[in-house]
Amino acid sequence: MAKAWVTKADFAIALCPLMLLLGCSQSELAELLGEPVEATSVTAAPPPDLQPYGLDGQLNESELRALLYLQFPQSYEAMKARFGFPAYRDGVADYYQLPNHRWVAIVYAGKTATGYRFSDSND
Repeated sequence: MAKAWVTKADFAIALCPLMLLLGCSQSELAELLGEPVEATSVTAAPPPDLQPYGLDGQLNESELRALLYLQFPQSYEAMKARFGFPAYRDGVADYYQLPNHRWVAIVYAGKTATGYRFSDSND
C-alpha cells in the first residue's frame, strides 16, 4: 500500500477554515506556519455595489459546520434547501455572513456549487 504524504501546504489548507473560525486571518495562519502569503483568489466578501438578496443570509455555527463537511459539487437547489437564501449573490457566488461578521462565498459554475471561500479579517 502506498504511503500518503501530507505537505505543510496541505496541512495549512486543511487548517485554514478552522483558524478563520477562531479569528485568525490567512496572513496570521501563514505566520504561524512560517511561510510567505500569496493571494490566490479575490475576496469572499460581497462587492460593495451588490443589492441585498435574502432577508437573513447568515449561517449559524451548526450550518457553518455542515458547510465545512460538504463534499462538492452540490446543486444550487440542495444548497438553497440547506442554507436558505444568501444575503447577497452575484453571477459566481452566494454570500452569507458568519457569526464573527466575516463572510463565506459559496462559489458556483452555472447551477453547480463547486466550493467555498472565506473572507479575510480586513473585508
